Amino acid sequence: MTLAVWTTALLLTLGEGPAPSKPAESKSPPSATTVARLKDSSAMALLDRMCDRLRAAKTFTVRGQVSLELPVADGTLATFVNDYRTAVRRPDGLAARRSGDLADFRFAYDGKAMAVYVPGKGTWGTTSAPATLDAMLPVAGEEAGLNMPFDELLVSDPFAAITVGVTKAVLTKPATIKGKKVEHLVLLSPQLRIEYWIDPSTALPARSLVVYVDQPLQPHFQVEYAEWKLDPELPASTFALTKPKGATQVDFREAASEFQ
Repeated sequence: MTLAVWTTALLLTLGEGPAPSKPAESKSPPSATTVARLKDSSAMALLDRMCDRLRAAKTFTVRGQVSLELPVADGTLATFVNDYRTAVRRPDGLAARRSGDLADFRFAYDGKAMAVYVPGKGTWGTTSAPATLDAMLPVAGEEAGLNMPFDELLVSDPFAAITVGVTKAVLTKPATIKGKKVEHLVLLSPQLRIEYWIDPSTALPARSLVVYVDQPLQPHFQVEYAEWKLDPELPASTFALTKPKGATQVDFREAASEFQ
């Protein structure tokens, strides 16, 4: 699950490393029947509808404002806000641009290679990549620390990516975002609390929130989504990132290290 990759990356950022394995407890884990009972059928149906909408799209673009908490100085968490523009072509295309509090960043993947460009440093790097988006995302995370925000929505099966490990699902009271009524869904696992605010007229997310509940500081990661466009025509150049004029070519991992 891509959210699990985010969790590992965050732990490393916090300086805690992957969570140690815990000794077996005498209490038995909940049975499949119990877990099923804790998953509100209305909540799961809403999530499934959202994921079906995304899964059916061959291409899409979306703008997101991402707020994430990262440690500063003595380990205190501070919130950083960035704007993202993302384009997806299934099964083999991804382009993303970030600007805001953290370093400006460009990323592109075309089914053969992935490239990054950091305008502030003028560095650019590229490397070969797996043939599918589903295979590329974990490789980019594990080998270069590139963990794309809301990447659980980018894969071919968002429902499977989101629900791995989920033990409880609740459909709570409707909310209002920018004057529009949205449905509010909460998913729980031993490591995460995941929330989606879903526009009932489009079945697309308007907001998402991840809270790392198994960590002492319980950092938050939130995305506000806007300008969803499903199945637009995207030229091949959307997913190309050639070396900009004046940029310095460096090792891909070095360029990617500017990403947090």
